[in-house]
Amino acid sequence: MSDRLIEEIASSWLTASNVVVFTGAGMSTESGLPDFRSAQGLWKQRPESLATMAAMRQMPDEFYFFYQWRIQRLWSVEPNVGHLALAELEAAGRVQHVITQNVDGLHHRAGSVHISELHGTLKTVSCLNCRTHYDSRQLLPQREGWEAEYQNGGYRHGSECVCLQCGGFLRPDVVLFGEALPEDAWQMAQAWSRKADLFVVIGSSLVVSPANYLPQIAVDAGAKLLIINQENTPLDHRATWTLRTKAAETLPVIARRIKKAGNGV
Repeated sequence: MSDRLIEEIASSWLTASNVVVFTGAGMSTESGLPDFRSAQGLWKQRPESLATMAAMRQMPDEFYFFYQWRIQRLWSVEPNVGHLALAELEAAGRVQHVITQNVDGLHHRAGSVHISELHGTLKTVSCLNCRTHYDSRQLLPQREGWEAEYQNGGYRHGSECVCLQCGGFLRPDVVLFGEALPEDAWQMAQAWSRKADLFVVIGSSLVVSPANYLPQIAVDAGAKLLIINQENTPLDHRATWTLRTKAAETLPVIARRIKKAGNGV
């Protein structure tokens, strides 16, 4: 990551009118949020098969443990310096909108305001019957040792999975497999992608559709594309710049350079 390249990116960022940032899982893992797909030996089913309404109905113990495990870890981590750098840039008028594939709410907790959460959020759960929303920690068992119970085959979901208002079952407010993206978030994300003159992809492999169409929409409309990701992506050939680095290492460097070049903005 050369000084000259960072200078070039910062200069272009400063002259852009509409900077739109698109974040994926690589943004969250740097906060120490574990990737459930790498939890070797923990899951009795493929994690992808658990993120469905069919799983909730047909194997509720597996479904609820899967989300309880994720929710507990979500609330145990904090936004990283990359999240904080983006929030600082937004406050300075240097980021107009954040589009995220992540469901952890870390952008909100870092201080970003203008966000489209394409896949929903794990910060809340809601009742399937009366639609009452709760902080997602409502779904966590109050007893000790529930993770060990699961590994030993003795886990059963309990009253924490039931609505306090009507007794209906609770579900996480995320997009499950087979469900459409939230219409408002998707329309907002498309609109901002068309308006962007600088589109920044951070920590996304750009293989999950339809979200991966957004940077293509931006580039087709004339935006410059910056990709910050440790692995190659299918859109690298359309990017103005590609950085094979971690978001938490790179974003603070870019933010400092923008602040310096912008005379303390």
